[in-house]
Amino acid sequence: MSRWLGVYLRGMAMGAADVVPGVSGGTIALVVGVYEELIRTLSGLSPALLRVWREQGFAAAWRAGNLGFLVSLLAGILSAIVLLAQLVSHLIVAHPVPLWSFFLGLIVASIFVLLRPIPWDRMRNWLLFVAGVLVGFGVISLPRVSGIEPTPWIYFLSGAMAICAMILPGISGSFILVILGMYAPVLAAVKDFNLWIIFCFAAGCATGLLSFVHLLRWLLARWHDSIMCLLVGFMGGTLVVLWPWQVPQGANVVYVLPAQYSALTGLSAQWPLALLAAAVGVAAVLLLNRFAGVRGDGSARS
Repeated sequence: MSRWLGVYLRGMAMGAADVVPGVSGGTIALVVGVYEELIRTLSGLSPALLRVWREQGFAAAWRAGNLGFLVSLLAGILSAIVLLAQLVSHLIVAHPVPLWSFFLGLIVASIFVLLRPIPWDRMRNWLLFVAGVLVGFGVISLPRVSGIEPTPWIYFLSGAMAICAMILPGISGSFILVILGMYAPVLAAVKDFNLWIIFCFAAGCATGLLSFVHLLRWLLARWHDSIMCLLVGFMGGTLVVLWPWQVPQGANVVYVLPAQYSALTGLSAQWPLALLAAAVGVAAVLLLNRFAGVRGDGSARS
């Protein structure tokens, strides 16, 4: 029971992050030590489980599919989205500087923790880390799409792209929806309880997820440390979206220095609170790494 409670709480952390455009649930999964188990479990969902159920019973299929882990994690994610969406949305508007500072401290500390076990005597690892940084920065630098007329197929493809981004550390699924110009339409469909649109989007998510996790599992099984370098590089390349001092400019956001932030917005830069929030984020990662038995999925292998 204690294991499933721990998985549930990790799922809540992932769900809270997924509410924030720019923070990836995959990043939090990596931070709290469930990323690789999540990839293995999702990639193991196949018709073979139905055969196990038919031949050996439901309990055997449940164990074979590691469904206790998956259900606990998903329950935590959904609970956080339902319970914390309003709070996080309020904090983004009312207290953006400390919120972004907390996540910035969280991710910066996570990068160092996750890279620590990697053998850096291999040029391949360095190259993949740099490639991850460049790709991550390239993705967040893409111009926003506007004026698109959503169709069921657009919702389906948006769901597939967003879920693939969501499972990658550093690249937020909700941020991909913002780039695609689909963030507001998807939220509106959920708010209006448009079941057909929700179904199309969810079908895209399911298709993208179940396809992508097989590739990720295959890559991690063969080149674990190198792929970890690439994934953590994604995290590093997208750090700019967590910069606390952000000023909206049309459909985009401009990242400025604290003094510019005060001049442009008329608001306090909140330096002390920003530093405190970042320190809390760093401390949260270090405590998880030390006391929760989290090794960051970065055990050196090959």
